[in-house]
Amino acid sequence: MKRVILIITLLSILLPIALDARDGGDVIWSYYADVENPWDWHHIRSIKNIADVNGDGHEDALAVSENDTLYCLSGEAGDVIWTFTADPCFITRGLTSVPDLDNDGISDVMLGTIWGTKKVFAISGATGGIIWQYDTHEYGTGGWIYEVAPMSDMDGDGITDILASAGGDAYRAYLFSGATGTKIWEYSPGPYAVFGIREAGDLNGDSNPDVVITTGNYVASAFRTIALNGSDGSELWNVGLTSTGWTVTPIGDIDSDDVNDVAVGTMDGKVIAFSGDDGTVIWTRNIGGTVVDLYPLPDINEDGIPELLPSGTGMSSFYCIDGLTGNVIWSTSAADQVFTSVAIPDISGDGIWDVVGGTGFSSCVFYAMDGLSGDNLWTKNMSSSVESAWWIEDIDNNGSSDILVGLRDGWIYALADGNPVGVDDTIETQEELRLYQNYPNPFNTSTLISYNLATNRHELTRIKIYNVKGQVVKQFSIVNNKLSIEWDGKDESGSSVLNGIYFYQIEANNFKSKIKKMVLIR
Repeated sequence: MKRVILIITLLSILLPIALDARDGGDVIWSYYADVENPWDWHHIRSIKNIADVNGDGHEDALAVSENDTLYCLSGEAGDVIWTFTADPCFITRGLTSVPDLDNDGISDVMLGTIWGTKKVFAISGATGGIIWQYDTHEYGTGGWIYEVAPMSDMDGDGITDILASAGGDAYRAYLFSGATGTKIWEYSPGPYAVFGIREAGDLNGDSNPDVVITTGNYVASAFRTIALNGSDGSELWNVGLTSTGWTVTPIGDIDSDDVNDVAVGTMDGKVIAFSGDDGTVIWTRNIGGTVVDLYPLPDINEDGIPELLPSGTGMSSFYCIDGLTGNVIWSTSAADQVFTSVAIPDISGDGIWDVVGGTGFSSCVFYAMDGLSGDNLWTKNMSSSVESAWWIEDIDNNGSSDILVGLRDGWIYALADGNPVGVDDTIETQEELRLYQNYPNPFNTSTLISYNLATNRHELTRIKIYNVKGQVVKQFSIVNNKLSIEWDGKDESGSSVLNGIYFYQIEANNFKSKIKKMVLIR
């Protein structure tokens, strides 16, 4: 009798999970960003994930439409949690979620706008209200904001700070206090638009992280890659490009000088790796088109360096570029121009991150590709150009991440990854654990692991960090009901761990959280 009861109980648990199984590309939910007039635009300029803001245990979604609305949508169902009205961002890098800025235990949102607004907004993830804003009209007619990005805490208040890049009359790189919006520093490269901006690790040996920007305009002298001192914004080095530098990303130490290096994407179709120490060119790869975005793919060839995924306009193939050498590891033909290409936690089952992206103009197709080979896992024809794509933690309960997609015609989708359904025996309730996340992820120098217990209990809490072999490399223990711990990529002995995939789990109040994945890329 006990065996029969056990079997019935297991079936009652597994059946709902099995019924929720979906093939790759199946729509989990959709939302349409409507417009008042048929001639208005509603392109989904950017789509991102944000740690659970509505307390249902799932990550949620952010999407910016050219109907002048930022949507926060339920990751589980696609329902609107809140909206924020402002001009849109220009490209996907104009929107990002960031760790809690206003101390309410919920992640927040950064938005950089174009058209007439030309502002940097810090927005409450909980309510959609403005935490702070900066108006570039401080300088003449102001300037479009091209990128917003998190920066390690530079003003010592324990809160992530914010980088932003601007063009127009503003033409500046900024670092703002994440808590207040106060300018920590600003840098003007001349009358040149700043298109890309990222934290790049310590470049000058002062133990503080530094920043690299890319610039451009209509004259050759504007085509620059520039490294800035993260503490005060002063120039560390400044080197020329053959065309506008659209984007920059850190890629770890590829020239073995113990200083992080960076990769830049240009308007004339080049991906270029520069020495973080002095700006010397390490390698160049010409893929054609215009490289508008350049995202890392966690190391697939075991050389300790992430690979690079370019996207933009004029490219008819998806590319995976070796971050160490600049060689093309794989390329996959696309139906049209590759508007977006980003990494997603493993959906093929081989333990290696995979790639999703899409095409636009005439042939609008969404692709899920094997990260190791570039082979198509599945494709899906879409109703309009695929403007943006990102990933979101598991919605359909199969144990792997799902996919967010934004189209030019205003449709927003959560798509199933297609991985076989698995069983998670971890029980976790809203009453015990309202929020847990790490950000940034992937991370370069450090990542902030944070959680908030819904119940006001003061019992021993542990955060354990594991490597891919299941070995504990670091453990944090504390008594508190709200916790943020920064992991700097070092083990218990203080030695730096290798680049790669790590996992963390929170143990508190006689329960364990689900295990979450994070990626270290130096």
